[in-house]
Amino acid sequence: MASPPRLNERELDRLVVYSVDADEELTEAMVRAFDAVGVDVSERPTQLIDWIHADTLTIIRWSVDWPVYLSTRIWNHRVVVTAEEIRIYPPLDLERD
Repeated sequence: MASPPRLNERELDRLVVYSVDADEELTEAMVRAFDAVGVDVSERPTQLIDWIHADTLTIIRWSVDWPVYLSTRIWNHRVVVTAEEIRIYPPLDLERD
């Protein structure tokens, strides 16, 4: 299995930065962030759970005091998740939708 390319956010054009509310679940925030870039998640052939398990987002020790982030691919977009925000970048040229 090939390792994914390293993510250098300074080299990418950011589509959206979505600020996560204190009482908002990260899965809800991700759906809203994709909505902000015009991706209708209900029209996708896959669901968010196919890309990332919600339990993963709840067991990570998210804190503004910890420099923790999750970088992944969802619906062919590079996505970076932190305690405070979700950043979405343009689609990758890959086959899976």
